[in-house]
Amino acid sequence: MRRRAIVIPIIAVVVVGVLAGAAAFAWSATSNARHDSQDGRPVAARETPTPTPTVDPFPDEPLTPETRYVALGDSFAAGMGAGGETGKCVSSPKSYPDVFAEESGVDLIANASCSGATTSDLLKRQLIALDDRTDLVTLSIGGNDLGVADIASDCAAGKAIPCRNELSSALSLLNVLPDRLDAVYAAVAKAAPNARIVVTGYAVMYDASDPNAPDFGMAAAINAATIGLNEVIHTAVDEQRAKGVPMTFVGVDFEGHGIGNKNPWVNTSGFAAFHPTAAGYREYARALVRTLGKAQ
Repeated sequence: MRRRAIVIPIIAVVVVGVLAGAAAFAWSATSNARHDSQDGRPVAARETPTPTPTVDPFPDEPLTPETRYVALGDSFAAGMGAGGETGKCVSSPKSYPDVFAEESGVDLIANASCSGATTSDLLKRQLIALDDRTDLVTLSIGGNDLGVADIASDCAAGKAIPCRNELSSALSLLNVLPDRLDAVYAAVAKAAPNARIVVTGYAVMYDASDPNAPDFGMAAAINAATIGLNEVIHTAVDEQRAKGVPMTFVGVDFEGHGIGNKNPWVNTSGFAAFHPTAAGYREYARALVRTLGKAQ
């Protein structure tokens, strides 16, 4: 099982390599990775592996037209950037929950996600959409806890000082995010005790292999922050699954369609900058279909 803090030094190395004058920042990030904020003892020395259940808690059950599906999360679940957004939550009918429901044939009871939502917001406002009749839950959350929107905007704009400061703050918050995710995942499982739960990752925005991509520096910093966030989310999901929660992680790959590519699946300007386009959200839906199948 991956350890929660292992990815933080990796991000720190990338950030130090691309942002000048960040020696103190790198030391701080590495220090945070070695010690938990609560008692200062090394994380690796305190953590013990969670026993793996003998029966997979995420059963391979076929979907049906009667599968009751609820989506939770932030702007990535609300569909911000897909077009046709409405309301205070900036929700789009082209969101990945809507597209997945249409393509898979399940019954989307509610998309309770809201742009800007944090883990705390989800716990306070979105759990009401769940009950013991819910069969399937998808969940995208965690990015706003780290301020990834500001990181992407300032780093991409070449604002080195704000970019470095926001990345430093995000690195520190990566140490507390696992506990927040644990609280969310446990609450969702309790509110929907008969549901399978699918947690989606955040697509990496820049394609490092794309010759048309922007200069390495800021793009690498943004990618590193996203990869680190996904690693923390994936690990938190794995730990819940090891405890018997019917939960799985689904990553989404935008390779060949990142910023700078001739056919990007990412908005590069406007209010939805650094959010997927409608094509990007369709890829999220396809990833879910590959994992869950279609209604039979």
